[in-house]
Amino acid sequence: MEREKMIQDLHQQIEDLARLHIQHGLYHSEGFRMQKERVRNTIRENNVNVRKELDPQINLLYRRYFE
Repeated sequence: MEREKMIQDLHQQIEDLARLHIQHGLYHSEGFRMQKERVRNTIRENNVNVRKELDPQINLLYRRYFE
């Protein structure tokens, strides 16, 4: 259950990142950079296998911003 909550939070963080870029045009802002860093830290600290554990739509967003 705890892992599922962490994955849901990660999904929300990645969606927030996309929202900053797409809806608000803040791709080069400090907030965007900080949000990317939060996502990276969450993935690293929790050993998330993004290909297996993220929903397909969220995985596409992840790949857009991190690969």
